Amino acid sequence: MSTNWEVALVVTGLLGAAVSGGAFFAFSNFVMPALAKLQPGDGAAAMQAINIAAPTPTFVAAIASAGLAGVPVVVANLDRLDEAAMRYVAIGAALSFGSFLITVAGNVPRNDALDAVDADSPAGRSYWGRYLTSWTRLNTLRTLTSLASVATYALALSA
Repeated sequence: MSTNWEVALVVTGLLGAAVSGGAFFAFSNFVMPALAKLQPGDGAAAMQAINIAAPTPTFVAAIASAGLAGVPVVVANLDRLDEAAMRYVAIGAALSFGSFLITVAGNVPRNDALDAVDADSPAGRSYWGRYLTSWTRLNTLRTLTSLASVATYALALSA
């Protein structure tokens, strides 16, 4: 990368992907397993509370910045996509957009469905069991895409 603004945007994307990937990693590796050990109604209620607290402006900015930060760099260097650094920036941005898409199309609808049930009802307890499995699988996928984005953005900075 030849300019300071390009480096700054790639670092911004890398940091956004790292924050997102780290949060997602924590959920798949110990938050969801811990919630699964609770009684179904209690686990569902705890996740409902997390769903209310999680979408802070800072966290949403981290998720969104991870992919968006790379776009101006790629657009400004469309004639240099044959260079490794630019390919890595493009791949890093694409992976972060993939993680964001998994969030919007997979995890958020499951959160909304969980939030719509009474956690202590038979329907809520039943949904909780399905939610744990499907939500965690999607979360693990977005963890991997976010962390792969971190790696490719890092490769871009070192190329």
